[in-house]
Amino acid sequence: MSSELRVLIVDDHVDCASSLGCLLETMGCKTATAYGGAMGLRMAMLFKPDLVFLDLEMPGANGCEVLAELRGLGAPASQAMVVCLTGTGTARAEEQCVAAGFDEFVRKPISYLTLTRIVERARDRRAEGARDTTHDRIGEAANLGLV
Repeated sequence: MSSELRVLIVDDHVDCASSLGCLLETMGCKTATAYGGAMGLRMAMLFKPDLVFLDLEMPGANGCEVLAELRGLGAPASQAMVVCLTGTGTARAEEQCVAAGFDEFVRKPISYLTLTRIVERARDRRAEGARDTTHDRIGEAANLGLV
């Protein structure tokens, strides 16, 4: 497994998405950027992100709708940590995002400290998943009498 955290940014604002991507790359992440929900879903299947930053208000499908489709894609895309990164700062929007299943809700602009915390959490989550996968493979080998 690559040591780089794979981060997908889905935001219809090109400057916001590009700036966040550059910042994440300085943190040792490998990034991909999509400028809308449909493109984000295609990128998720191809790029297999560990972490997704998903804008809430985009033309076409909103972030909650994209999240529902993302979770339906199957592993590994459906298992990514997904952060709603939005300019909508209402309590109602946050409640909707929590109910939709986002792992985090963050208002723009994101602080460097918050970004660092999220990246570290995603790295920890990925490491835990790698340990679980290794354990599953050892268990399968034992069941087959190979260990």
